[in-house]
Amino acid sequence: MVSFSSELQSYSVGKRVELASKTFLKQDCLEKYLQCMDSVFSDSIHYIDPVHELHGKPAVLGMLKKYVPRIKNEPFDFTLLHEDETQVLWSWVLNMKIKFTPFRFTIHGLVRAELENGKIVRQREYYDPMESIGVIPLVGFLYKLVLKMG
Repeated sequence: MVSFSSELQSYSVGKRVELASKTFLKQDCLEKYLQCMDSVFSDSIHYIDPVHELHGKPAVLGMLKKYVPRIKNEPFDFTLLHEDETQVLWSWVLNMKIKFTPFRFTIHGLVRAELENGKIVRQREYYDPMESIGVIPLVGFLYKLVLKMG
């Protein structure tokens, strides 16, 4: 990665993630987004979400490089909830159209990032990947029925 602006390096981790998510994604600046995220991750980051478990900065940045372009033109809302020297919490809401269908869906996520020496060493994302299928009439009904059956 190209070194990130020294001015932005003075921002807190949470503020850099906020800038990347609120500004660079909306401006379709994938390279700036990735540079900003590169600046907040430790080399040994451990990243977990409902469909991934990744170790190391190259793996996490590779995943972002693959998936972020899919959402760059979709409504994305980011909210920085809390930040101190040991953790950052943020929420996000993604609204997206399912390709080749008339259906749009919304997924709500919550992220907890643990910090050491000003870098994210562990990031855990919480969201329901099945939340998106609720908009598909029969599939959404069956998924909710199965959940209720417990």
